[in-house]
Amino acid sequence: MIDSSNTLFEVKNLTKIFKTRTALGQTETVHALNGVSFRVPAGKTLGIVGESGSGKSTIGRCVLGLTESTSGDIMLDGVHIDQKNRSRGRQFRKDIQIVFQNPQRSFSPLFSIRNSVSETLNLRPDWSREQRHTRVETVLDAVKIGEEMRNRKPEELSGGQLQRVAVARAIAPEPKLIFLDEPTSSLDLSVRGEILRLLNELQKTLRIAYVFVSHDLEVVRAVADDILVMQHGKIVEQGPAGDLFRNPQHRYTKKLLAASNWQKIN
Repeated sequence: MIDSSNTLFEVKNLTKIFKTRTALGQTETVHALNGVSFRVPAGKTLGIVGESGSGKSTIGRCVLGLTESTSGDIMLDGVHIDQKNRSRGRQFRKDIQIVFQNPQRSFSPLFSIRNSVSETLNLRPDWSREQRHTRVETVLDAVKIGEEMRNRKPEELSGGQLQRVAVARAIAPEPKLIFLDEPTSSLDLSVRGEILRLLNELQKTLRIAYVFVSHDLEVVRAVADDILVMQHGKIVEQGPAGDLFRNPQHRYTKKLLAASNWQKIN
């Protein structure tokens, strides 16, 4: 059970309703999120698991202001993040970062690796030019991207190397929380393990909180302290990772466990 006294990030009753048009021109209402609530303690990892369309990625889009929620509260360090107030939302951008699923689509082909990471530090106007330069080199060192790769363009790096750069870019402004949206699903199995180990190492060193989104329950098991299982926009089960694996309660959780590739990854 999560200790509420150590809560860094909290979502309360988050709801997102989309209105779509059917082929016959009728309006259809889709509940992408339906009353989702959870907490993430400082320095810990919450895994959010579900199949495509379960709503797990919509949570991240709402938190980051990429999609406006219909209702609900999002708080960081007890302070409400107002999605409708853009200037207010910008204050939290350095504190909440994201790593996307496909690293090839996450970078401008015009920027070098070094410049791509440096650009994120526009979120830190309080840092001097020298501080920013030092920070870029420090985070690239942390994810083991060598000096010889730093002036290359994204197309010159492998998928695994690019995802390491994506992690470096996310940690560069010293965030408190990182959303990891299917960060290993587009990578080879051997590379997935490397990225998971890197994330664990960085969390121990930097005390960053993670929200790790995946369709694969066993991949999340490698990093998560607590797990939340979603289906059709609702939470069907949540709890400590160990308890959920030892004694899953919901049939949907059991289905995800049966479909996982943990043995292949390990």
